[in-house]
Formats: sequence, structure tokens, C-alpha cells
Amino acid sequence: MKIYLILFLLAPLNIDSKELDVLFEALNKNYIFNEIVFENELAIQKSNGEIIKKINQFEVHIKQPFEESYYVSETEIDYIDHELNQKQTIPMDAINSPLIRAFLSSTKMHLNKLDIEIIDNLYLLTTETQTIEFLTKGNQIKKIIFLDNLGYRHEITLALKHG
Repeated sequence: MKIYLILFLLAPLNIDSKELDVLFEALNKNYIFNEIVFENELAIQKSNGEIIKKINQFEVHIKQPFEESYYVSETEIDYIDHELNQKQTIPMDAINSPLIRAFLSSTKMHLNKLDIEIIDNLYLLTTETQTIEFLTKGNQIKKIIFLDNLGYRHEITLALKHG
């Protein structure tokens, strides 16, 4: 009887883990993106660029409106403002970003430790202070939506980067 109870209790974990496979695979692709930041319903900022995924790290290169690069590893973020020719290094322990943690998830187990609810092709990553929505199609992320700590809504539309 104990074996059946244990198998019954573990079964949902396997289902959730398998469902997280899609998000994990999607987070490990290269994308081009367009981001719109909203204050209430008014678009106040637009940007575009690319996300390049590497092992245990990723890069974000913003092309417009200002050229910036972020090199994100498990220990730090190197930020480069290309127009002002400035560089800054930020220790990762100074940043509490579930979005960064999701993109840094090097294994499905890391991703599984995050509080993620799955509704069809919508993945909701929830923390005490923020909810991030990942809308997927197939094994790709199509849109990321979240409110930042100032209450601005960010909508990031993604497409696979080819080449």
C-alpha cells in the first residue's frame, strides 16, 4: 500500500516536470525581440534586440533606442553602454530577478525549483513580488509579460533568431 501511495504522490511531479520541458527548451533558444513598456495603457518606451543563450549564461543585445549589451552569468551581469562607452559589473546577489533566474536555468531541475503554474501554453512564474507570463507556441517563447518594480508593464514579443 505504501508503494502505491508514494507512486501516486510522485506522479504529479513527473507530469509537471514533463510540462516544464517545453519552457526549458524554449528558454534555451536564441531570439530577436521587440519590447514595449507601458505606463497604464500608454506605450512610453520601445526597444528591440536579441537574446543569445549560452551554457550557464546568456547575452542581451539591445539595438534601439540605445545600443546596450548585457552579459549575464550565474555570478554577475556585465553591462555595456556602447554609445557612452561605459561598462559596469553588477554582482548577481544584488539582483532579485525571476526572469533572469529562468533564463539562467541550466537544467530542468533548476527551472523546477521556481514557482511555475502551467495553463495550456501559458507559464506563470510567480514570486512574492512579481508574476511573469511566458506565452509559448510549440517549443518557442512568443511573448513575455510582467510588471516591473515601478509598476510599468513590459510586453516582449519574441521570434527565433536564425543564423
